Amino acid sequence: MIAGSRSSSPTWLLRLFQIFSAKLVLEVFGGAGAIWGFSEVLTLRNPETQELWRKNALIVGTIFLVRYAMQIRDYVEEQIHGQSLEKPNSWKRMFQIFSAKIVLEVFGAGGAIWGFSEVLTLRNPETQEFWRLIALIVAVVFMARFLMQCFDYCLEIQDSSETGDEEQRFISEIATTIRKETRTWQRFFQVFSAKIVLEVFGAGGAIWGFSEVLTLRYLKTQELWRTNALIIAVIFSIRYMLQSKDFIAEMDGIDKERQSTDETEDLTFTETSPLSVSSTYSQFSF
Repeated sequence: MIAGSRSSSPTWLLRLFQIFSAKLVLEVFGGAGAIWGFSEVLTLRNPETQELWRKNALIVGTIFLVRYAMQIRDYVEEQIHGQSLEKPNSWKRMFQIFSAKIVLEVFGAGGAIWGFSEVLTLRNPETQEFWRLIALIVAVVFMARFLMQCFDYCLEIQDSSETGDEEQRFISEIATTIRKETRTWQRFFQVFSAKIVLEVFGAGGAIWGFSEVLTLRYLKTQELWRTNALIIAVIFSIRYMLQSKDFIAEMDGIDKERQSTDETEDLTFTETSPLSVSSTYSQFSF
């Protein structure tokens, strides 16, 4: 197993780079940037409390950096040993997942709108309250999404506690199949409307916010960091479009497979179905 994984090591090493270069921006810089940006959206951060919130953002950034390093370790072990390290649903696991999600996807969504609107020079003293309102609305929407995800996860924990490991694994496989088959335009909108906020606006906002947390961005370097944030946002926009294309291609593949299956079933029904035979002879029964 190890020898096999070594022979294909360039592939998984490239995949590691692809996954974790994005995670570094979105989850480490983004974690700190979310606290920094959303604290200003809520008017908690002002000149008097700025250093307190800088410290809070750095603490959160450090926690997410440790988490990031552990995820890399788990990924490498999984690739080398060829064993899935996916952890079963539990209340502890729920806390781990959703404590990260509230920072990255709730505070992060509001912070993304707030930060990226400034990167694009849309937010200024005259429009600041308008963008604060927009950021708060987006955060509320993502908070509702967060609560629904929590509810779904609780149901999964309850179901897993009532079933054995083998049965639970079988149910998980069925659920995965169902998820793949429910790739519809409605699902596309749900997934990619969230992705554009969290992963495109969020990427640009993460660079913009984290550079200020680290005191790298100030009046003289502001335009440099605006350019950096825009470059990162463009890269993540391309990534977003490629993911959209893959999702649509997968939807088309599923539709064609369903169509092929339906045609096969219709052909089978016409040629061999006892019902079709009986209906043919029914014309001459009497």
